[in-house]
Amino acid sequence: MGCDIHLHIEVKVGGDWQHLHAPSIDRDYRLFAKMAGVRNEDAEIDPITKPRGLPADIAALTRFDADGWGVDGHSHSFLLADEIAVLSDWAEQVLPRRRSYGSTWDMEVEWGCYLFGNSFAGFSKYPDDRLAGLEDVRFVFWFDN
Repeated sequence: MGCDIHLHIEVKVGGDWQHLHAPSIDRDYRLFAKMAGVRNEDAEIDPITKPRGLPADIAALTRFDADGWGVDGHSHSFLLADEIAVLSDWAEQVLPRRRSYGSTWDMEVEWGCYLFGNSFAGFSKYPDDRLAGLEDVRFVFWFDN
C-alpha cells in the first residue's frame, strides 16, 4: 500500500496562524523521507525533523482536515520557515522537475502556490523582501497509507 502526504501551508498574520493553501503533492518517498523520515527504509536520507505532532496553535481549517483523517493519518509534523528553506535547497538538487517550466525543481511551481508573490524559501533567506505584516510561514503535514 502506498503512502501519501497531506500538507497545509499556514501563514502568521496579526499574531494568528491562517490557512493559505493545501497543495496536491505527488507521491515521492525521497521528499517524505527528507521532511520527516517517513518511508526512509534504508535511512539513506537525513530527515529535517522526525515527526513532532501538530502545532498547538494550528489553523482551524488545517485542524479540521487533520481530525478528519482520524487514525488513518500518521506521522503528523510541521516545518518552520528555516526548515522550509533547507527543504527547498535539497529538493532543487535531488528531485526531478515534473513540469515543463524550467530545468530545476521549484516548490512554488510544483505545488502551484506562491507566498504572496515570493518563494516559501525566500521568507527565511530574504527577510527584507517579506510582505509587510507577514510574520511567519510553516508547513503542517501528515501521511496516510
